[in-house]
Amino acid sequence: MEFMALNQAGPGRAPGSQSIGRAVSILKLVAARAAGARYVEVMAQSGLEAATAHRILRRLVVEGLVQQREDKRYCLGPLAYELGLAASAQFDLRRIGAPSLERLSRATGDTSFLTVRSGVEAVCLDRREGTFPVKALTVEIGSRRPLGTAAASLALLYPLPDAEITRIVRANEHELTRYGALTRQKLMNLVRLAKRLGYALNADVILPGVTGIGVPIPGRFGYPTAALSIVAISSRLRKGRRSEALRLLREEAQRIAAALSP
Repeated sequence: MEFMALNQAGPGRAPGSQSIGRAVSILKLVAARAAGARYVEVMAQSGLEAATAHRILRRLVVEGLVQQREDKRYCLGPLAYELGLAASAQFDLRRIGAPSLERLSRATGDTSFLTVRSGVEAVCLDRREGTFPVKALTVEIGSRRPLGTAAASLALLYPLPDAEITRIVRANEHELTRYGALTRQKLMNLVRLAKRLGYALNADVILPGVTGIGVPIPGRFGYPTAALSIVAISSRLRKGRRSEALRLLREEAQRIAAALSP
């Protein structure tokens, strides 16, 4: 596991680097859980002894990088938010992703989307229209919708642990009927299909006659926080053409990931 690897001391490391690595691993664990991380989860998944995990968590709380809520779960703290704002000028995802959207829509002729996760929802950060006359403009820039209710948001949902997926789907269940004939069971079927395929596929499920495919953008927290997708009328994303679109999506997802982690 990524988090376990950070806890191993290697030759040539500077004094104190192991402690920094442990603290960073815990921050990643906390950041990956929008609902907050329980202490037992941090202890188990970090591979640290209970006393060590507790000591690091307490220090992170003192520094404002982590905070503990009333339900005893840990989440990112105000300093983490401030650091994120300070870094946002250098790591502007919309600016970084714009060339990828341009290439995708130019190559396919269809609409491409850049989407980010926000708790149990997904937000459309940007999109580009293709040249094909019939366009599938299913999601507006800035709009929010439950995770799983579009190709890109499904790409953000399916890589998560099963327990987290179940929690998110339950939290959004009352909203699902707003998206065609989508139900909790149908959404879970889409998740299982995506896990089997290795990418998100929504073919005529949410909007008849419209198909979307999406891929997560690899992230450093262990689970994706952003995704790319292409949406078109279903006749344009049959199996043969879908394979080519999927290849392009994966290439652009890797480009964006590389730009975010130079």
